[in-house]
Formats: sequence, structure tokens, C-alpha cells
Amino acid sequence: MNQHYWSEVIKRLGFNEQGAWLVYLAGAILLPLAIFLKKRISWKEWYVTFGVVGFLAWMANIVLFFQLDLLDAGKPAIGSFPDLIMFSIAPSCIAVLYLNYYTDKKRWIIGLIFTFCSLIIEYLLVKVGFLTQKGWRTWYSIPFYSFMYFIFLPWHLRLIRAEKQIDTEEITRKPNHIIFFLNFLSKKKRAR
Repeated sequence: MNQHYWSEVIKRLGFNEQGAWLVYLAGAILLPLAIFLKKRISWKEWYVTFGVVGFLAWMANIVLFFQLDLLDAGKPAIGSFPDLIMFSIAPSCIAVLYLNYYTDKKRWIIGLIFTFCSLIIEYLLVKVGFLTQKGWRTWYSIPFYSFMYFIFLPWHLRLIRAEKQIDTEEITRKPNHIIFFLNFLSKKKRAR
């Protein structure tokens, strides 16, 4: 049984999956670039962006790959390590790199470059056989990439950098709005 367990663990690393080499290569290039090629964002912005984009990529994976069944990645019967790279590490690294180069002046050029590069990466994943399209075409991703690069990520960065931060002491001094509302309702009932 112990030998069977470890053979399953090795299988989940996905070394033998078709096209997994491209996913590993992309991860090996993108992660160091995202960590060391830090220019315009702070570590807090890096950390929040990495987590938020990783979460959104997994949600997109669940909707597009499982619920709508439009695509398959690797061996769809089992989740493997290349899936982890493809759905959380690579999109997060690309978002961090984008924000490192993003400025209001270069917004359109950088957005177009990253949209184009994301399409190329998706196209290559299909060509090497890691992604299987089942009712999806690569160009369908243009609105998603455009939304991310032209709308969501700039908004996300402005939100993180917002000057008015939440003061936790102020929140604890003020009455909880839900309790205030419930007290208001109960006073109203007593008045009847």
C-alpha cells in the first residue's frame, strides 16, 4: 500500500501529462520575475494582488472547467501540480508583473501587451496539448484579459493604495450598525 500511495503522489506531480513541461517552464520563469523584478509596487501590494488574483483564477477554473465544462487542463480526472501553477501561481505572477509596469501614461500600451501575451500563453498551452478546448476558443478570452488589465487590476491597485484606511479603533468605538438597526427595530415595536 505504501508503494501505491507514493506512485499516486508522483502521478499528481503531472510530469507525464501532455504539455506539462510548458506549465513548469512558465512557472519557473514567472515566479522569480514576479519576486525579483519589483519596481513600482510595495510588498503589501504584491501580497494582496497575488492572493486576490490567485483566488479569482481558481474561481474561473471552477466555472469554466468544471461547471460549464468548456475546457480541460492536463488530466481532468485528478488535480495535479501543473494545475496549481496554471491557476494560481502563473496568473498571480502575471498580474504582479503587470502592476510593476503599470502607469496611467502607459495604461493602454501595457494593457495591450499583457492581453496579447496572455493570449499567446493560452494558445501555446492549447497547441502543446495541456489545454483541451471543448466549446471554447482562445479568442473568447480577449474580453476576460481586457477586463483584468484595463479595468480590474488598475482599480485593484487604486483600492490598495487608497489614502483613507480603515481605523480599527474607530470601528470599535462606534456602535455596530447591525446592532444599532436591531435596537431601532425593537424600539419601534415597543412604541406600537
